[in-house]
Amino acid sequence: MYSSIVIALAALPFLVGAVPLENSRRNVLSIPLSKRGPSQLDLRRLHAGTHHTMAKLRRGFEAFEQNTGKRHPLSPKHGRSDDHKAPGNVSLTDFHENMWYGTIQVGTPGKAYSVNIDTGSDNLFLSGPSCQSCQGHAIYDPSNSTTAKDLGLSVNLTYGPANVIGNVFADTVNLGGFEASNGTLVVASDVTANFNATKVGVDGTLGMGFRGISQLNKPTIFETLVEENQLEEPVFGLVLAESNSELIIGGRDHSRYKGDLVYTPVNGRAGYWLAELDRITINGNDTQVGTKRAIIDSGSPFLLGEQNFVANIYANIPGSARLNSAESLDYPFWTYPCNTTVNASIFFNNTPFNISSDNFSLGTLGGGLCVGAFAAFPASPTYYGYWVIGDNFLRNVYTEFDYGNIRVGFAQLA
Repeated sequence: MYSSIVIALAALPFLVGAVPLENSRRNVLSIPLSKRGPSQLDLRRLHAGTHHTMAKLRRGFEAFEQNTGKRHPLSPKHGRSDDHKAPGNVSLTDFHENMWYGTIQVGTPGKAYSVNIDTGSDNLFLSGPSCQSCQGHAIYDPSNSTTAKDLGLSVNLTYGPANVIGNVFADTVNLGGFEASNGTLVVASDVTANFNATKVGVDGTLGMGFRGISQLNKPTIFETLVEENQLEEPVFGLVLAESNSELIIGGRDHSRYKGDLVYTPVNGRAGYWLAELDRITINGNDTQVGTKRAIIDSGSPFLLGEQNFVANIYANIPGSARLNSAESLDYPFWTYPCNTTVNASIFFNNTPFNISSDNFSLGTLGGGLCVGAFAAFPASPTYYGYWVIGDNFLRNVYTEFDYGNIRVGFAQLA
């Protein structure tokens, strides 16, 4: 269950450096990952997570339109995607609690920074020396790096309930031992929320999506590694497990999965790792899923879909009910009896990938009830046209993000 995964990962904080994968290609390295979060279910934080995910996607849709002059293909058809912005009491702490983080190095000489690893986002941002709201974080000061270059751009970026105001620099970014000599990053001079280290335990965010959703309209750090020919293979992988979680760069670690990777194409032109699922089954029963488009998003702590299709999922779980609480009005969650075994599978390329009973539960409420991993978008706009496949699915599989072939692959964890 949700609480147990957090406790297991808490033993891995702030591991630094590259870890060679002896059983794989010579030039494959990895970054250990950890996850911080509350030991008990907190509905307020779940609520904050849904708002953060939607705010992040809205930001990507807007950046895509700015970069291409075209409406994003996933932008809601009816109404506006910002109709349900996060309420004023949703804090940065709330949505950063449940994200995966690792350590990178930036500048010359290199300095370590703890960053969220987010496949549903794009830019790299770090706290700058003039940021008064960034107290306690590792500060990136470009004047202390011999390789920093001021690109002469000022930006105001949206991150959930906060805006990051700062300047754009290029510098050397070391990702697991691979160096992007011209990596683009935002140096925050202000964050319009309390971003001090006692509230938010990471120094910034590293987006692993595509350039199309970048508010800077510049390559991501991973894309820069590819463009600079630093990688033997233009791929990265994620293992988000109860122990030894890692971001694998430049190839794959065969010791972490069983059998072969099952690939499905990605619409990289949309800016996201946008794949197509075939179907979702609950206890062996097919559920109506509507659209098959699915954003693979390590920055989302659950799975999101349209309300009627999510309701179809829970209709196959005896005793389930929509959660009626102030924290579940905009983005509904469902409960089900904790003593009920739920066999959930998502099919990609006609292959089922199971969600364990533990991972299907976000945590427990009173009265023997658990909160399910599938949550729903608001009822308006009436059509979203995609699923968000987040943490509670990704913890069950080895996931490869293949930038060269524009596809994503899944395999059962070893």
